[in-house]
Amino acid sequence: MRLNDAIQKLETSNDGITLILQNIDDNFEEIRTNPRLQELADDLEHILHSYLKAWKATNTEILEFLKK
Repeated sequence: MRLNDAIQKLETSNDGITLILQNIDDNFEEIRTNPRLQELADDLEHILHSYLKAWKATNTEILEFLKK
């Protein structure tokens, strides 16, 4: 894989992660309508949000390194 290909894939990945983060609440809204699953949905959303932010941060660090 060429350097430019790797950079493009990481940028595409970050774009996708950003989109997911912007819509994450909507994705869990239906689950929250069930009172038995509301706390579980909140916990899962928090975990997923943290995971995606960490993934995006790692991608960004790698991108900065590759672009130097």
